[in-house]
Amino acid sequence: MVTWQGLLIFLFLETSYASSCPDLCTCSPSDHQPLKVDCSFRELETLPPLPKSTQELNLQHNKLESIPAGAFDNLQMLNVINLSSNPWHCDCGIWYLKNWVEDQPGDLLSSDVKCFTPPSLHQKPVSELTKELTSCSSSRKYCIDFLFIDAFLLLLMVLWFCFLIGSLMIAKRIKFKMKI
Repeated sequence: MVTWQGLLIFLFLETSYASSCPDLCTCSPSDHQPLKVDCSFRELETLPPLPKSTQELNLQHNKLESIPAGAFDNLQMLNVINLSSNPWHCDCGIWYLKNWVEDQPGDLLSSDVKCFTPPSLHQKPVSELTKELTSCSSSRKYCIDFLFIDAFLLLLMVLWFCFLIGSLMIAKRIKFKMKI
């Protein structure tokens, strides 16, 4: 005999697993083991949320132009990934993907990731981008930059506060006489 509590638990478990596989992708195996996630040939323009247990990821033949920073950082079990045949746009937005590809072992990527645009970089492997992305690294803000900005703003605030106190002290000493 099935109770309503058992039915609710079953529905909860089924729903929580179903949400782990992206909507537009297929996942196998169907148990909670490391997954093979196939999102190829889906015309994806953005990367779907991926389960942490993804072991193999196929994203080839989509419309992906870049990967958001940190998108692959939680995929610790990833053994194979295919990112080929996407129109990768090689500007500063490709920085994360370039660094992530460089950090991976040689046999992880099943094919090269190549630029599609701009035309000057067409078919150039993302891993070979160097001087093309130098403007990206120079525009980055570092913690030390924020420290100097904060120190400067704090100094301005202290000077403004001293100016206000000095103005109040001078105003207190000045007496006005009015004759009517």
